[in-house]
Amino acid sequence: MFLLIVGFAVGIFVGYKYPQQVEQATQSGKKVFNDIKDKVFKKENP
Repeated sequence: MFLLIVGFAVGIFVGYKYPQQVEQATQSGKKVFNDIKDKVFKKENP
């Protein structure tokens, strides 16, 4: 439980100190997630 609180605090600090890098990492993570999701569920083009 303590590590969860410390991890959350570190995340807030990093997000406050480096907002642009966090935004880039978030966008990259979303792109990777969507690419994997598309490969798994294989969207069919009409």
